[in-house]
Amino acid sequence: MAPITIPSQMKAVVAPKYCKPKDYTISEVPTPEITKPDEVLIRVYAAGTTVGETLLANGNFSIITNSSFPMIMGLEGSGVVVAVGRDVKRFKAGDEVMGGSWTRPMIPLQYEKWMAEYTVTAESLLLPKPAHLSFEECAGILGSAVTAYQSFRRGFELMGEKSFEGKTVFVPAALSATGSIAVQMAKNVYGAARVISTVSTPKVSLVEKHLPGVVDHVLDYQKQDIVKEVGRGQVDFVYNTTWHNSQAFQMLKQQTGVMVSIAAGPTVEQMRLVLGEKMVPFWVVWLINVLQWWYDWKLRGTNIKRDFVSGHPGDRRDLEACGEMIAAGKIKPVSNIVGFDDLDGIKDGFTKLFKGKGGFGSLVVKIR
Repeated sequence: MAPITIPSQMKAVVAPKYCKPKDYTISEVPTPEITKPDEVLIRVYAAGTTVGETLLANGNFSIITNSSFPMIMGLEGSGVVVAVGRDVKRFKAGDEVMGGSWTRPMIPLQYEKWMAEYTVTAESLLLPKPAHLSFEECAGILGSAVTAYQSFRRGFELMGEKSFEGKTVFVPAALSATGSIAVQMAKNVYGAARVISTVSTPKVSLVEKHLPGVVDHVLDYQKQDIVKEVGRGQVDFVYNTTWHNSQAFQMLKQQTGVMVSIAAGPTVEQMRLVLGEKMVPFWVVWLINVLQWWYDWKLRGTNIKRDFVSGHPGDRRDLEACGEMIAAGKIKPVSNIVGFDDLDGIKDGFTKLFKGKGGFGSLVVKIR
């Protein structure tokens, strides 16, 4: 690999202040440098994001943490290694990689973001990019994959099972970033007998096109009563990926059903694990406990088991397991790819992500 001249400044997609996506800009910011022996400097080719980033940039978490600006966007991505710290063993300059920036605790974020020309992250958060996949295909998939993998594992623990064989699984939002990966994993990796999911009216015909043979029953949440269509007590496992899914409990088998959610209130212990001990003040503890009591009240009279999971890509074993699924083609990205020079397209993609409506798959920005 020919030496690359690394500029002192680089372009990046940023939130210049607490704001909504309509105010994001592409700005010049300092190029990050390796400061720790286990870090890797990467020339970014494509970057992905999550809804949580848009909420952080909007100030939704400002009551528990302060953010610095300009805030570079993009928690994961893919690119080519430019330089490595002295303790890095897995990678060298010229290697194509995919990975992310977050581990635990998540606040403050310990590594640089990806929606820029260069980024720096830990060796442990990177995987080799499969040679047969493009940078764009690898940029927005790992975070959702690891989260689904860890959520399903927790579900199996609660169910006393090792797979979804013979089971009916409900995952809302089949064409969202999280939902599209989860339905594939449920069917292609864990052998679910029946996968049920939802989309809006314009997307009903797109599910089979982008997820062939994966979703057995596609429901239009804008026109159909989901509980009535699925039936009460017909589902073994719900992977809840949306905040607007309060009726999902009704679909679960009342004596054996299990729900694992990534869009619900965590327990106090989980919140401290994810954010750090000092980031959870007493009044947040009180609110969390009230929410847990409400969940218990909704489940009164049933034996339904539930839990909350926050994805942890910092778990190396889980990260590698998901990398193997991606390389084998068992889970494939469903993405909305936008060019780095298309600021309007970037804003539009982030806006749909922020609102939770109208988006398609994961938002991926093609940097090069």
